[in-house]
Amino acid sequence: MRPLKLHTKTTLLASAITVAVLAVALAYTTTRVAEIVRDEQKARAELQALSFAEQIGAMPEPLDPQALAQAAALVRGARPDVVAVRVWKRVGGVYLPTAAAGDAGPADIPDDTKAALRSGLASHTASARPAGARASVYRVFVPIKEGDRLSGAVELVEQLEDAPTIARSYERTAALMALVAVVLITLGTYLLFRQLVYRPVERLLGAMARAEGGDLSAHAPARAPDELGLLSRSFNRMIARLRTMTEEREAQRLVLQERVQEATAELQQRYEQLEEQKQELEEKNLELLRMRQMSSQLERLAAAGQTAAQFAHEVGTPLNLISGHVQLLSAQLGADERAGKRLNTISAQIERIERIVLSMLDRTRPEAVALAPLDLNALLGRIFDTVAPALDARRVRLQTELTEPLPAVAGDADRLQQVFINLINNALDAMPDGGDLRVRTSREAAQVCVEFTDTGSGMSDEVRAHIFDPLYTTKARGRGTGLGLFVVRQVLREHGGEIEVESERGHGSTFRLRFPAGEMAVSEAERAAVDMRAGS
Repeated sequence: MRPLKLHTKTTLLASAITVAVLAVALAYTTTRVAEIVRDEQKARAELQALSFAEQIGAMPEPLDPQALAQAAALVRGARPDVVAVRVWKRVGGVYLPTAAAGDAGPADIPDDTKAALRSGLASHTASARPAGARASVYRVFVPIKEGDRLSGAVELVEQLEDAPTIARSYERTAALMALVAVVLITLGTYLLFRQLVYRPVERLLGAMARAEGGDLSAHAPARAPDELGLLSRSFNRMIARLRTMTEEREAQRLVLQERVQEATAELQQRYEQLEEQKQELEEKNLELLRMRQMSSQLERLAAAGQTAAQFAHEVGTPLNLISGHVQLLSAQLGADERAGKRLNTISAQIERIERIVLSMLDRTRPEAVALAPLDLNALLGRIFDTVAPALDARRVRLQTELTEPLPAVAGDADRLQQVFINLINNALDAMPDGGDLRVRTSREAAQVCVEFTDTGSGMSDEVRAHIFDPLYTTKARGRGTGLGLFVVRQVLREHGGEIEVESERGHGSTFRLRFPAGEMAVSEAERAAVDMRAGS
């Protein structure tokens, strides 16, 4: 069997989709129209029943059964969908039929309708589908009142049209629309494929056949800016690239032949240069030896510079405290000109000492650590008294949370004082416009923890990764040696402790120091100090 062409498959698929869409649209439209028609019929039935009930309520007593029957007949004949009209009279809570017109259906009122009429509703409806009937029946009950008393009810029975009945009126129109759509789709698809698909494909297949035969100059016309045009242009680019690659391959073959000849001659020259290279190698070995000696000298110079910077930092810490007290005194003296000049002289000499210390290049050995049981709370209290003027001068509020009692640690008071003052000075430098400094001590298992938290500028991840490297600093020239935190970590290791840092740019920093506590604190700290000296 001959396979179907592409436009035939597309036409059949489009026709099937069109028919399906029309069928779904017809079904949906029919349902919606049926619902609208039925809602309109119900509304008319209720309105007609209300009007009839008002008419009966206005009649004089006693009611004439014949007049009621005639009025019911007129109401039934007003609309063709009304099946029956019935008038009920309420006697002692029981509804009795008084007059009727047409096939009234059931001879009783449902209980829920009676309850609804007693509750005072303006109307009540009930739907039913008689056995064997294609349409449903809609019963409307409206109360008849004499003043405020319920005297009876009017029942209007209406037959509603079903959706299939309405759909049959649209069948011919829908079938005609489907036929016209299929014809138009078939004709449009054929012309579209013939003009936009088959002709460009035939031209492309012809160019591919020529290229397959070895004609790399084949060209496929690309007229339309669509997918087929893009395919033709891609084919043309591919053929052009193949043509270029073929030409380059031939040129590379010639170049490779020339390079083989040149390489042969070069190998001969290199063989003759081996003796000269041996002599050059001996000279380079001698030069390497001299470079190693120079590198050793540079390492010793770097060690001397690091020691000088550490010594400068050791001396700089108390000088910073003295400078802070001088600034506080200067602020307190105020207008005393002579005292101000003396204080300026003291500040100038302090700065001169700092410059002299920073220029020293003599290497010194670290002092031995003298460990003894130490109360960190007491040590911190003395430090707080010492740095109070500097804190006031910098507008920094000190907040302390010292846990009592705190276990003793094995430590050197002077070395740890240097650590704590260094961290406080760093916090002050991080808060040039003032802020809060919180110092907290606590006990964690077999360790004593000291935390320094400031509200300063914080550190980025990159800076935090290098703060313990020697000679690394972010402070301005002359304000830091880059050894402060390096010395802090070294002292912590001498005491068998550790230091952690938490910081975020713009949200301050927290330095957390942990020391071993209890009976083993001294032995552990001494062992750590011995290891540090051995490693150095």
